[in-house]
Amino acid sequence: MLLGNPYKFAVITKTIKEWNVDKTFCNGVLLFCVDGNIFPKEVLTATLNSELNPLKEKLENIAINVEIFNMEKEAAFKQIYNVTFPEDINLDNDYQFDITPLSFPEDNCYIFAVSDGTQVRILAAKLKYIKEKSRHMLKNININEAFISAQEMKEIAKALKID
Repeated sequence: MLLGNPYKFAVITKTIKEWNVDKTFCNGVLLFCVDGNIFPKEVLTATLNSELNPLKEKLENIAINVEIFNMEKEAAFKQIYNVTFPEDINLDNDYQFDITPLSFPEDNCYIFAVSDGTQVRILAAKLKYIKEKSRHMLKNININEAFISAQEMKEIAKALKID
């Protein structure tokens, strides 16, 4: 199932019958298209029964932050990454902008969204993990960006279901 415009923002889901013994997990694929680019960059098995409901909730509740929405894309991505995964272990993680499905971090793909109240800005990147630092490298990253209306995002969320 393709929901949205793949040249802006879309969610692709498909249960793969051959990957399932029964309907317990609904193993399949879950992909995002952001600005015509597909995330994650390689096919990963997604357990759709456990991924789609949290994803739907995230897409229905995009955080509004005009300051971050208006930032240059690299600065916005870094700001969101750093509040989501703070370096200071005494700080709580703030996942309000994180719309990354559960399976995407396996390929180091992260998708963030922020709204100004009428538009939603989606920022996506495949990052390089630095094991020694237990963090991703945030320099010279290729960030894909798309803008859609908040209404379009709600329509995608509403239509999101296991096929």
